[in-house]
Amino acid sequence: MSQYICPSCGSGYFRSSKIGPSTIFKVESGRVVHVLESSNTSGIEGDVDMENIWCGACSWHGRPEELVQSDKD
Repeated sequence: MSQYICPSCGSGYFRSSKIGPSTIFKVESGRVVHVLESSNTSGIEGDVDMENIWCGACSWHGRPEELVQSDKD
């Protein structure tokens, strides 16, 4: 299964917001969101604004289409 990573630092972990409560997730094959942890009780993909995501490791933010496919399996 392929994974998408931050184009700036290579992290595979993303947040749904820069500050405050957020959903932590990965982006996998087909740019599907896989929720790892959510501050919302639902913990579903719908909690993620797919027009504005934040890298969990650096200051990059953007859209999932801007992510780079990882060369690691």
